Amino acid sequence: MEDSTLVDPHWVELSALVTRAESNRAEMARLLAERAEFCADALDLVAARVAQRDAARPGREIGDTIPLREVTAELATALRVGERTISAWLGDGAALTHTYTATLAALRAGRIDDRHASAIIDGGAPLSQPNREEYERLILPIAEAETAPATRHYARIIAARLQPDITEQARSRALAERRVRAFDIEEGMSRLLLDAPATLVHGIFDRLTAMGVAQRDADNAPAEPDDPGGQPADEPDARTLDQRRADIMCDLMLTGAPTADADTDLGAIRATVQVTIPILTLAGLDDEPALLDGESPIDATTARALAAGARCWQRVMIHPVAQEPLRIDAYRSTTRFRRLLNARDQRCRWPGCRRRAQRCDADHTIPFEDGGPTCAGNLELLCRHHHTLKHASLWQVTHLGGGTLEFISPTKRRYRNNAPPVVVAVAGRPRWARFLAAPTDPADTPPF
Repeated sequence: MEDSTLVDPHWVELSALVTRAESNRAEMARLLAERAEFCADALDLVAARVAQRDAARPGREIGDTIPLREVTAELATALRVGERTISAWLGDGAALTHTYTATLAALRAGRIDDRHASAIIDGGAPLSQPNREEYERLILPIAEAETAPATRHYARIIAARLQPDITEQARSRALAERRVRAFDIEEGMSRLLLDAPATLVHGIFDRLTAMGVAQRDADNAPAEPDDPGGQPADEPDARTLDQRRADIMCDLMLTGAPTADADTDLGAIRATVQVTIPILTLAGLDDEPALLDGESPIDATTARALAAGARCWQRVMIHPVAQEPLRIDAYRSTTRFRRLLNARDQRCRWPGCRRRAQRCDADHTIPFEDGGPTCAGNLELLCRHHHTLKHASLWQVTHLGGGTLEFISPTKRRYRNNAPPVVVAVAGRPRWARFLAAPTDPADTPPF
């Protein structure tokens, strides 16, 4: 949204450039919708050719392999792309034309692009046909307001809420497909890939990050003066955090212990994995999937096992309609307010940014030195990059209430950013309503 009459002359050229980019994106989306339709027509042609061959040779099993290969080969040759690419286009075209018609309409109108459409199709692939209509109703408004990666993230969550058994199936598949692979990528370098359950991989990465940060902090501590005997002080370690993570992982894999100075106790660092578990799942009254680190759904069995071994639980109170975090309690917490911000924002709130809350700064919308209060209505999480940009440029942020932010660019465009829901409501009776009818034991002592 833009108010051209308010644009400062210094920003007129940028505003015109953004307008061109928006028009270009809309036109490309319209053409991609047209491609989806002719790809669906191509599959209809394949079906017609199969019927023709079957009619010409009744009683003989022909199948659609040859007609499909004929059409795919012709399109691939004419468009100068690979046959696998054509196959993917055909599948997406059929899904949009026959299953996700509202998504196709949004693509044709330029409200989403092909990456959003692909995320919707992929997220709904495991769902049974009856659940796909409700799935599209829930995910399409998100796709029209979020980036494609965010849409893919929410698509997995919504699909898991609608059909919890797909999360258990994904866990079983991950266990069956776990492996380690090594690839040579360039001279003197190779890549090690680990496929394992998400909870383990996130834990490994978190521990490597914590070790790398601790090592960096120790290395960047004030240097001791040169030794009187002539021994110079150590040069500062300029390794990036990515490089430190890689070095520590190699140390752990080859020697079983991280290499570090004696005063850096990296071996004592343990991973932290954040899991959001619905109370009914935790109590064993439901199998609604949990959410791993705000990223991907995990099955109820794994979530309950993690909760059983956790040293600290946090109880997040959620508004039953708006789904906004209202309050957070914990067994041990000296940073309760920051935990509430993490629960509300989950990631950097800058439109399109996916930096996780744990790696973000709590920014005062109205600066503290200008009288801005330290409260949820004047704070949002921003990564260091966007935190710096907000204060060093003419970008403005306004709270609209309920965790919703409005970002105003130097060209006076307004971008609404809703707080990500902790849970995604689906059609039907609210899950919490079942709790009222669940049997209770008066002798049971609640864990909070």
